[in-house]
Amino acid sequence: MKNKLLLWEIGGFFFIGVVGAALHFTYEFSNFSSNVVAYFSAVNESTWEHLKMVFFPGLVFSLVEYTYVRDKVNNYLIAKTASLFIMPLVIVVGWYIYAPIVGNYIFAVDLSLFYLAVLTGQIISYKLLTRTKLETKYNTIAVGVLSLLIITFSLFTFYPPHIFLFEHLDLKDTGKYGILNMEDNIRYFTTPPQ
Repeated sequence: MKNKLLLWEIGGFFFIGVVGAALHFTYEFSNFSSNVVAYFSAVNESTWEHLKMVFFPGLVFSLVEYTYVRDKVNNYLIAKTASLFIMPLVIVVGWYIYAPIVGNYIFAVDLSLFYLAVLTGQIISYKLLTRTKLETKYNTIAVGVLSLLIITFSLFTFYPPHIFLFEHLDLKDTGKYGILNMEDNIRYFTTPPQ
């Protein structure tokens, strides 16, 4: 079973990696106008919006994988919640370590950080799925954490707190949060970075 599960987790890496990368552009493809697409896609260049690119594909993959492995593994809810928590955390920590040091964003580093986050999440998931069954209290904690993640990812695109994590970035203060107006989006996506 461990080999089959390993294949699932590797498949999850590719699924989250490909779908997540596509979610960077889906709001733009909706002509910056669909609230349904905005719910799960990056709607600006804030750090927060980029976290949706690992969270939502990871959540979808977890639901699909569950139907095939639920009776053959331990700690499913714990493993997948840990993965969905760790992937965004790796992106946040990585970004706020490297970007201020470099003074700019570097696409290759951002992309590598994204895939490192996915890889880390899948490894943690695999380790928890293959270890002995954990106490029931950890499932309760996982339900609470997963619920909180779903609620925050559901609300903060539309009602972002006005703090650095949610601010549309170019490594300078823009004062813009959440869904940008059409003109701001078109200007951002058609003007090369300075």
